[in-house]
Amino acid sequence: MLRSEAARYARWAATLAVALVLIVAGSFAYRSYRAALARKKAPPVVPAAVKQQTEEFSFSKVEGNRTLFTVRASRTTELKAGQAQLHDVSITIFGRTGTRFDNIHTSDCDYAPDTGKITCAGEVQIDLESADERKLRPGERVIHVGTVNVTFDRETGQLHTENPVNFKFPYGYGRGVGVTYSTRDAKFTMHRNVELTLTSSGKEKKPPQPVVLTGAGLEYQRDTRVMRLLAPVRVGQGARLLTAGALSLDFDNELRARRLVAVGNPKYESAEPHGQLSIGAQEIVTLFDRAGWIERLQATGNVSGRLKSGASEDRIAAQRAEVEMEQGNNLAKLVTASGHAVLDAQQRGGSRHLETESLRIAIGPGRTRGDRRIELAESLAPATLEIRDAEEFSRLRGDRLAARFDQRNVVRELRGWNGVEIERRITGHPPQVTSSREVAMKFSPAGQWTEFEQSGKVCFREGERSAQSGRCFREGERGAQADHARMVRATDTLTLTGSATVADSVSRTSAPAITFQQGFGDIRADGGVSTSYYSVQKNSATNFAPQPAHLSAEKLMANRDSGRAVYSGHARLWQGDAVIEAASISLFRDEQRLEASENVMALLPQESGPAPAERGSAKANAPAGRNIWKARAARMTYWGNESKVRMEGGVSAQSNIGQIRSKDLELYLTSANNGPKSVSKAIATGGVTVLQGDRRGTAERADYVASDGKFILSGGKPMLYDSVFGTTTGRQLTFFLADDRILVDSEEGSRTLSRHRVD
Repeated sequence: MLRSEAARYARWAATLAVALVLIVAGSFAYRSYRAALARKKAPPVVPAAVKQQTEEFSFSKVEGNRTLFTVRASRTTELKAGQAQLHDVSITIFGRTGTRFDNIHTSDCDYAPDTGKITCAGEVQIDLESADERKLRPGERVIHVGTVNVTFDRETGQLHTENPVNFKFPYGYGRGVGVTYSTRDAKFTMHRNVELTLTSSGKEKKPPQPVVLTGAGLEYQRDTRVMRLLAPVRVGQGARLLTAGALSLDFDNELRARRLVAVGNPKYESAEPHGQLSIGAQEIVTLFDRAGWIERLQATGNVSGRLKSGASEDRIAAQRAEVEMEQGNNLAKLVTASGHAVLDAQQRGGSRHLETESLRIAIGPGRTRGDRRIELAESLAPATLEIRDAEEFSRLRGDRLAARFDQRNVVRELRGWNGVEIERRITGHPPQVTSSREVAMKFSPAGQWTEFEQSGKVCFREGERSAQSGRCFREGERGAQADHARMVRATDTLTLTGSATVADSVSRTSAPAITFQQGFGDIRADGGVSTSYYSVQKNSATNFAPQPAHLSAEKLMANRDSGRAVYSGHARLWQGDAVIEAASISLFRDEQRLEASENVMALLPQESGPAPAERGSAKANAPAGRNIWKARAARMTYWGNESKVRMEGGVSAQSNIGQIRSKDLELYLTSANNGPKSVSKAIATGGVTVLQGDRRGTAERADYVASDGKFILSGGKPMLYDSVFGTTTGRQLTFFLADDRILVDSEEGSRTLSRHRVD
C-alpha cells in the first residue's frame, strides 16, 4: 500500500472516530436533559413530617340554609401531627342575614382541624363591605383593616389579634392595638389605644379640618354602621374639643360620619381666639353634614354652657340645648335651650340673669375677623330678666323677651311682649313696678339701660304690695296708669301719656301726659288735668265739704316730698257747694294752705241766717235759705286748719243778701256736725262798699255776721245811704238785713234808730 493511501485511510478513520464521539456525547447530553426535565416536573420530595399536600382547600360554616363564612386556600399541606398549613388564604364572611361580603386575606396560615382554629402569623388584610355595595359599587365603600398575627376560630367565627391594627375607609382612617371581629353578630372590636380620623372627600372648595377621635377601645357594628369608643374619649377638630366617658358614631351608607353621641359627662369646647364656646351635659349629640362639617350639637341633661368674647362672658344652663352651626365653618350660629333655661352675662361691672323655660340665642360675627358675639337672645316662653349694676337693681318679666347685642357683645336693645313687668329697686326708695303689654328698653355702650318705653295698659306702682286682680294698684297705694310710658334714666323721669292717671293715698290725677322726676319727687301733668282728693282730712287745704274735692287745670306741677301742687291754666276746684276758679291754684300739704292767683272767683256757701227784709215793709225775722257768696279777687288764700279765706286785690263779693267791694276780704268758715263748711263771718277792709238793694254803705272796714244778718261798718267815715231815709253817718254803723234797723255809734255815745217805711 502506498504511503498516500495509508494517510487517507487514517484521516477517514479519525473523522469517523470524532463523529462517533460526537454522536455518543449528544446522545448522553440529550438523555441528561431529559432526565433533568423529568426531575423538574416530578413532585417535590415530601418531607418526613408531611402527610400529604393538596392544590385546593375550602370549607364553610353553615347555619340552617345560610352560609356564615367560607375559608379558601390555593394549596394545603397536611402535617402528620394533625395540623395543616394553608397558603394564599381567603376568608369570606356573609353573616347570618347574608347582607355582608367581608373578606380576610393573608399568605399563610396554620389550621388545626380538630379545634377549627386558623392562625395567620404574617400580614393580614381585612376588607369590610356590604353585599349590596359589592354588587353596585364593588370596592368603593370598603373598610380596609391591616394587621399581623391573626387567629380565626371556625366554630365561633371570631377573628382576633393583639397586635397593632391600621384601618382605612373612604372618609377616614385610624389605628389601634388588638382586634376581635365576630362574624356571628358582625361586631368589630378594637381593644386599646384607638385613634380615628374623619376626613372629607377632598372635593370641596373649603374642606373641613379632619376630626380626630381617640379612645381606650372601639366597637363597630357592621350591620347598623354604628361605632362606639370607650372611655376616656376625646374628639378634636382644630380648636374644638369634645371629651366624654363613651361615644357612639353613626355612619351613613357611604361610610360618612353622620351622628356622634357622647355620654358620660361629655364636654364640648371651642377655643377660638375671639369667641370661646363650651358646653357640658349628660349627653351631647353631634350631627355632621355630607362634607364633614358639624351641622348641629344637641345636649341633654344638666346642660351648662359658656360663651366668652373679650371682656364679656355669658353662661347658660338648661336641661336641653341645641347648637346650630354655620354651614362650612363649624362656628355656632344658633343656640336653643329649654327646660328651666338660665342665662348669666357679666359685662363691665354689671350682670344680667335670665330665667325661662325656653331660650334661643343667635350668634354672629363680631368686630374683628373670627370674633363671635351674641346677636339676639330671646325667650320662647315667659321669662324673668334681672339687671344689676352699681346704681340699681331691675327685674323684667314678660311672656316673651328679646335682647339685641352690638358688635362688642353688649346688649343694645331689649323688648318684651305680653304681661311685661319692670321692677326697679334704688337704695333709699321704695320698689317701683311698671307693667304693660309691651316694652322696649335701650342700653348705653357700657351695657347700662338708658331708657325704656312701655305701651298698652301701662301700670306703675310703688311699694312691696302687688296689684289686685283686674286692677292696676290697690286703693290708697301710690301708683299710675296710662296707655304709654317712657322712662329716662339720666334724668330719672317717667312720662305717662294717653289717659294717664296717677294716685296716692289721698288723691287721683288724670291728664293726657304726666311726668315724674323720681329723684326729686316732681310731678308734671299737661294737656288738661283732673284731680280728685277722695280722702278729706279735717285740717287739709281741701276740706270745704265732707265730699271729695275735685280740681281741673291745663297743667299741674307738684312735688311729692314738699307736698306742693300747682294747678295752672283755667284752674278750678269744686267740693260740695264750694267752687274756686283762677289762673292758678296751689295746694300746700304740710302748711294746709290753698293759694289761688289771677282772676280768682270763689263760690262759698253761707250758713243760714235771717232773711233780708223786703224794703218798705216790716217783716218779722224769718230763717233764710242756703245762700252762696260769689267773690272775685286777684289773689286768694285758704288756711284749712283755720277755715279762713283771704281774698286780696280788688275784691268783689256778691250773694242774695247784697254785695261787698273792697281791697281785701276775709271769710271765716264753720261747719255743723262735720257737714259742709259755710261762711259764718266776713271782714272786708280797704275802701269797703256794701250794697243791699237801694242801701249803700261805705267804710274802711265792714264786718258781716251771718248768724245775726248784720253788717258793721267802721274805720274812716262810715256812711250808709238810703234812697228813702237819706244818709246816716257815725263812728260805727250797724245795719240789719232782716229789717230797717240801724245802730249808730257816735263819739258822744250810741243811739238806736228804728225807721219804718210809710206807704
